[in-house]
Amino acid sequence: MNAVESIAPKASNQNDAGKAQRLSFVNSVLDQVFGSVPREIIPVAYKENFPFTYNNFNEVAALSIARDALYAEFLGLVPRVFDWGSARHGQGWILQEHMAGSPLLGDFDQMSNEDKGFMLRQMAAVLTILQQYQIPSTIRGYGGLGFGPSGEYVSAPLSILEAGPFTTYEGLVKATIQSKLAKADTDPQVEGWRANGLRVRLDKFIAEGLHVAMENMGTFPRVLVHADFTPDNFLYDIGTMRLTALLDFDFSHIATFADKFFRSLGAGIGQLPSPRESGDFLTLRTAMLAGFPDQLPASNDDVQWPSAKAWDDALRARGAKRPSTIENIAALSDLFWLSGQILPFKLCNEVVVRNSSQEQLAARKKTGEALLINFLSDYGY
Repeated sequence: MNAVESIAPKASNQNDAGKAQRLSFVNSVLDQVFGSVPREIIPVAYKENFPFTYNNFNEVAALSIARDALYAEFLGLVPRVFDWGSARHGQGWILQEHMAGSPLLGDFDQMSNEDKGFMLRQMAAVLTILQQYQIPSTIRGYGGLGFGPSGEYVSAPLSILEAGPFTTYEGLVKATIQSKLAKADTDPQVEGWRANGLRVRLDKFIAEGLHVAMENMGTFPRVLVHADFTPDNFLYDIGTMRLTALLDFDFSHIATFADKFFRSLGAGIGQLPSPRESGDFLTLRTAMLAGFPDQLPASNDDVQWPSAKAWDDALRARGAKRPSTIENIAALSDLFWLSGQILPFKLCNEVVVRNSSQEQLAARKKTGEALLINFLSDYGY
């Protein structure tokens, strides 16, 4: 996670190529399904010079479950879905409620520690409710969400992996790693990590070592994981400082308590760092697992210490599961690290690669290979 070089991409929009087609599709849906021709279509959360692709997945089931879970305490926080169309026979679409409020991400960093704490306490309340919500009994596995023939919620393939559902959590973890390896096979930078016999060792670990690593971890209660629970996806009222919306459920799935802290709040506040980190990130990991010190270290670009402690305090006050109370999260975070390290962002993201020199890419590949070798050696492979 530590930044040692700039990877800021040049301003070029990766989404413009299909923009006209998408707007035409919206027009056709409104005309054919609702008999309405709009005067104007205004994309929300669309940046003209955004260098990375936007994702569009069907999230109807997750939105519905989250609205039900949050109904009593946060009525109206999750958008209502008015209608939707499956992508099974073409492009999918969702007609959902437009939510009022300002993006929290744009203002959060400039807030005082007191105001940040107030926002984090609200976010902790939302996360706690999602943790404690009893998912419908018709959802029997881990993975994605969908609807059965009678409209009941059912387990389905993941939107982020195109795999599943899974009867065990180990199956989900294994599929996550395998999907990254499949993509690595076609990646021109890592080339499937086949050099120096590394891929053979990776395949053997997945086939044998992963089960050994997880077989004594006990049970994994199933919960709804938003999978992008960050200030990016909250709106709030500037006047009252109250949250007004939780958005972007397209990566949501059924997983475990631990998964929420592999994907929440970003590095430096609520995301549990890997045991293979160093410096402030490793110090933060220790604090999240064993308790924050009375005297906090100084904040920097990597870790916002007052916010990290405020988040942990807010979760404790709500009685929520947090890293220090989740069984086996320390070991699971190492496996989550592996899934990310197989396709490291600074080596495999096409925008970052396009803006990097061959020398930089070669150095990153050498570092990545060494990290994977160390991981496998630690597990005896």
